[in-house]
Amino acid sequence: MSDDTQPTPAAPRPTAPALPETRALGMVPLHGMLFDIAGASAQGPRAENQDAFSVDTFTQRMFVAVADGMGGERAGRVAADTALTALMQGGDIRSLDAARYALRHADETVARLAQQSPGDRGGMGCALALLALATDRAGNPGWVGAHVGDVRIISRGPDGTVRLETRDHTPAYARWEAGEIALDEVPDSPGSNRLQRAVGRGGEADAVWIPVRPNWTYLLISDGVTKAMRLDELGEAMALPSSEQICSAITRKVEERGPDDNYTAVAVRVLGDGGGATMPSPPPRGGAQIAAAVSESPHRGHANLVHERNDDVNGRRGSILPTLLSLLALAVGGFALWTAMQAGRGTDPAVAAQIDSLRAEVRGLSSRVATPRDSLSLIGGTDTAAPAAAAAPVPSAPAAGQAPANPTARP
Repeated sequence: MSDDTQPTPAAPRPTAPALPETRALGMVPLHGMLFDIAGASAQGPRAENQDAFSVDTFTQRMFVAVADGMGGERAGRVAADTALTALMQGGDIRSLDAARYALRHADETVARLAQQSPGDRGGMGCALALLALATDRAGNPGWVGAHVGDVRIISRGPDGTVRLETRDHTPAYARWEAGEIALDEVPDSPGSNRLQRAVGRGGEADAVWIPVRPNWTYLLISDGVTKAMRLDELGEAMALPSSEQICSAITRKVEERGPDDNYTAVAVRVLGDGGGATMPSPPPRGGAQIAAAVSESPHRGHANLVHERNDDVNGRRGSILPTLLSLLALAVGGFALWTAMQAGRGTDPAVAAQIDSLRAEVRGLSSRVATPRDSLSLIGGTDTAAPAAAAAPVPSAPAAGQAPANPTARP
């Protein structure tokens, strides 16, 4: 008996996702410390990985960076690669102003390339963040951090405190700053994929000075990681004993939960090498309390921690004015007593004793005012703008319901 049934065509075999791209530098000795650096990136469910990262140039250019492309299947990766190339070919990044200039140069380079081929690349852009190693005026090492968009910079201290050092340039993040949602709700909130600033779209960079100390860990992540892992979970991964293990743990966790985007992480661990001068580890600062404040209330993450470093300086500055006024009052009183003695009433032993007492108070107050000017300066970058940038509060967010300026939606 013949069989007229047509054979069912075989279902197409699913394409296996590309393996994550990983790179590790190992230990790099600088400034009497060891820098352990690694990075990992994967395309997730997307047709192409539009994320890119740079760690290989750290030994020569002293920076690491992550770029997250947007604006088209091919153009997004072109924008990310172009931005990183512009950073690598630019000048040294040793100050906050230099970092802003470097990202502005990357922005102009991406925009120029888009204009050359508007049909394929028109409107392309990317989010971008970098950490560049520099020293302040006293020779202490620190990170010059800069970013545009929603690539985040995170730090973890030896006491377990996790800090979000950047603010996403998105309407969703502005809602957290306004107190409308929790920080961990930002990735799933409306507007989380709309960039208010982007490289290639005229986006201006935010820059910040971050001290570098042994036993601290630093992390740069694209929004594909932010969507899959909470801040405390990233802190747990950052406690692992090597940067390569940190990146592997993040990759494993994102894959377990099912990524919905490209995702990238670059980790930097700082260790003392036992030789040369190293900066001491900071004392514990109540990590659990600070971490809870970051998660629960706007403006309490990066902003409050920065102001906390400056409170002692502001207090000392505020105490100088009353001291000067006291000196002036004592001087006036002393002059009056001296005038009285000159008029013939100075033979009174009580008056003479009062003058001696005034002189002693003036000398004591003078010694308090004679505080070296350098002790009142903030630790900052190598340029004059560094202290002001470090002390500045987080920029104000748009009002709830207000349309963001030139929002850019991710694909």
